[in-house]
Amino acid sequence: MYQRATAPQSIGGVLDSGFKLFQACFKETFPLAVAAALVVAPFGLVGQSFVAEPPGAGLAIGFAIGVILLVCVALIFSAAIFARVDAVANNLELPLGPALSYGARCAPALFVASFLYGLAVMCGLILLIIPGIIIGIWLIFAPQITVIERLGPFAALSRSRQLVRGHWWRTAALITVIGIILGVLYVILGIVAGIVVALNPDEILATGALPWYVDLILNPLLSGVTTPLAYSLFVATFYDLKNRHEGGDIAERIAAATA
Repeated sequence: MYQRATAPQSIGGVLDSGFKLFQACFKETFPLAVAAALVVAPFGLVGQSFVAEPPGAGLAIGFAIGVILLVCVALIFSAAIFARVDAVANNLELPLGPALSYGARCAPALFVASFLYGLAVMCGLILLIIPGIIIGIWLIFAPQITVIERLGPFAALSRSRQLVRGHWWRTAALITVIGIILGVLYVILGIVAGIVVALNPDEILATGALPWYVDLILNPLLSGVTTPLAYSLFVATFYDLKNRHEGGDIAERIAAATA
């Protein structure tokens, strides 16, 4: 059974907690992560055909509406994954049905928080790049906070800023390591895709697209691993920041009581 840390940890300790959380929640999150990837996979295939032969206006509008609807479904799955990871972190049971129901309730806030986060980072990057990096670390936990703490988008952005305050460099280091870990996994996918290209050069040159099983099998299977892993590492980092701030609050109250 996974035991969430109740005191601040070293960077290595947080990463170790994240991997242990991933192991503990894998069975609960793998099917949801695969389903989320499968939901949007067909549109990748259709999009590739549109590149080869641009569609008419009506078909393009229908495609755009379909993308929006399926993105909404994918957001529900993403929120449900966050909810199940958090449930395992707190030794709670969250069956699939309630997880999806909770995900549906959190999806609008998750979407808005993710959009605002992306907008803030983009604006910061326009301002000589460095502000975008700073803002990106400050607000990086906003999307998951809409699910874990059930806050609205703006409150979640503020809450993320509050948690990272005083620990920006440490958080940046953790996020960088997590990014490297996930990057390695995606490099593996790139190698697999390269092998597929090498085995089917004539077919790929003729169609201009990778075989269907890359989008419908390989990508979903990789997402089934990388998405829960990423969420577990982020949740472990989130709770470590909470422990640091809550520990500081306790110390302040003790000092005030003894003064």
